[in-house]
Amino acid sequence: MLVRWEADSNGQVVNASDGMSGVESIVNGWNREWFPKIPEEWNLRRMDWRAFGAMSVLSLGLVGCGGGGGGGTTTGTTPQPPQAASPCDGGVAVATVQSSGALVGKQAAVGILGCTAAITDVQWTQTSGPAVDLLSAQTQVIHFEPGVAGTYGFRASYHDALGRAGSIDVSSAITAPATPALAIVRNHQAVRMGGNVSVRAWSGSGDAVQSVSWVQLDGPKVALQPVDNLARQFVAPAVTQDSVLHLRATVTAASGTDSQDVLILVEKYDQASDNDDGHVWAGSHVSRVHAYLPSGPYAGLLAPCVYDAKLTAATVCTLGQLPLLGQETAGALPSVEQVMKHVVVSHDWLGANFEAFLRTNDLQGDFRRMLMSTTAIVLGAHVRPSFYDPATGAIYLDGDNFWLTPAERDTIDEVPDYRSDFGSSLAYANLWRYAKAGDRFFKYWDPQLRITRTQSDLLAEAGWLLYHELSHAGDFIPPAQYAALGTGDTVNAFVGGRYRRGELVSDSLHNHFPLTSVEMQGLEQVESFGSAATPAQKRYTVDQVVGFFTPDLATDPYAYSDSREDLAMTLEETLMSLRLGVQRDIAFVPNDASGADFDDVRWGQRGRIGDPRLRGRIKLVAAEVAPWLASDAPDALPAPVAMRVGDSWDANLTLASTVPPSRHALSVSADMGRWIDEQHALKRWADRARDRREAHDRVDRWLKR
Repeated sequence: MLVRWEADSNGQVVNASDGMSGVESIVNGWNREWFPKIPEEWNLRRMDWRAFGAMSVLSLGLVGCGGGGGGGTTTGTTPQPPQAASPCDGGVAVATVQSSGALVGKQAAVGILGCTAAITDVQWTQTSGPAVDLLSAQTQVIHFEPGVAGTYGFRASYHDALGRAGSIDVSSAITAPATPALAIVRNHQAVRMGGNVSVRAWSGSGDAVQSVSWVQLDGPKVALQPVDNLARQFVAPAVTQDSVLHLRATVTAASGTDSQDVLILVEKYDQASDNDDGHVWAGSHVSRVHAYLPSGPYAGLLAPCVYDAKLTAATVCTLGQLPLLGQETAGALPSVEQVMKHVVVSHDWLGANFEAFLRTNDLQGDFRRMLMSTTAIVLGAHVRPSFYDPATGAIYLDGDNFWLTPAERDTIDEVPDYRSDFGSSLAYANLWRYAKAGDRFFKYWDPQLRITRTQSDLLAEAGWLLYHELSHAGDFIPPAQYAALGTGDTVNAFVGGRYRRGELVSDSLHNHFPLTSVEMQGLEQVESFGSAATPAQKRYTVDQVVGFFTPDLATDPYAYSDSREDLAMTLEETLMSLRLGVQRDIAFVPNDASGADFDDVRWGQRGRIGDPRLRGRIKLVAAEVAPWLASDAPDALPAPVAMRVGDSWDANLTLASTVPPSRHALSVSADMGRWIDEQHALKRWADRARDRREAHDRVDRWLKR
């Protein structure tokens, strides 16, 4: 089913309606604003939509509003939500809170608030009741899904603002509902003010959802925005003390209507000012994290040294306090155990999954060797985008890349609306993906299906990301520089000096093998950094742009953003091909007011990194950033394979001597399913492009301050 959201006159409730006729009209009619290239020969009105339902159209979000609070319009003053009594009323220093309507089959939650000052080092344990998993045990709110009725007891230990230890007990009475739960809302959570929050509703019966509404019940007002048809997101408001707000989702399915409330605890935490260039985290959100190994040698320093809003250029830690992993091992390959001493997490399951990822997927040691140029690895539920920071020497990784179970995924906030990344004033669009054995390397994980992933899936999710971000670390501090660093040095000062003197490996790449297309450099400022296109740039045809790109040495247009990204793209694609047997596809297609024409590839290649003209630059980068690779390893890169001009982007997923079957040879439902998969892949591409822009901007701003 498809769901259309509308806001009520208060601007709070977001309603949804559906129906088979709505599905047909959406796909055939106004929805072409978002997906204009649905082939006209698909007679969608004659489809058997009930058979088509298994394709999870609901999660595609074909019906949506372009970033507003649900698509409706409001007039006049929007009333504030009712202000319920605060758990902190009465002058208590610490208080507890629990979710309402605690029933078997629904996610329940309890939390702890610092009423007079911040609390730290929170650790929850279960004290009574049937055992439940506490995946957020180091945050101020834990959630769990009780399978049986009973009283569930928990204890939260913590430290107050003066460092004094304390603890508090709280219990939750779970009752059995008269009928099975029909609505389930997940991701009760604690978040620091200014952080992104998302909540999602499911039908407990497994039936297709017919309608959903969201309303804020109390607490500081938030502006609900759509993630998709069943999820909402908002930014945690500023508060003067730890505060609680409640949302309610009402879900209607064929079997009935049910509601559930979700509890959000907003932590009072002062972020760095947006305009303070002296603060490392100016303009960025710093979320709660802790050392994965509480008894590790750097446990007390990791979070303060790499993820604290108070950190400034003058107070960054020295390498005597928190060394590079490569210094600790004296340049030798670190063990997994040594790596884990440098890991910082928002949730312990992230550390456990990352450790398993290294043991399973890093058999050749590439990831651990590249991590030697870092001081810490931060994995967080609120870290987005992933990036390497030259001020702290740490790499920051989005936890969405490392979940294995649906319950783990529930603790990760979902990505913001991607649609603003689609569309351009230029007459072309460039597309990319990774492919292996004629299939996409990336997969789409429908949040409604409660899917479990494997470590192989995590390699596809995180492998390319680690290669790219750790290439930046090796560019700033290549292995040959480890010996030059003393215990009194800081990464910030060392990298800043190399940057100002033009001594980065990427500077050498630019000097010896420069990218020369002035046109592509200008176009990339439009595509990746939002610069306004000039009249001349708007007139460039897709074939002209192909003519600018193909004679040059870039593997991807993103390499034109600057020399640092040129280096990272070069090494990322090299290692993906050599180590994982995965090639990057790139193509250029026409673009106009109706969107990119995915059915008309004007030029494309698979594995451009294998072009012999690129060997010199690959070997220069590998010798400095990945010197453990054999000097002749790049010679084994497979030659590029050309895409078929005039065929679709989807059809060019299969590159062989024979032409794949024409569209009419497939059933309508199979063809539509492939089209949906491609749309998900393109959304992922847009999300990754946006993430890279944000990360690049942040690092660039710090280096140039």
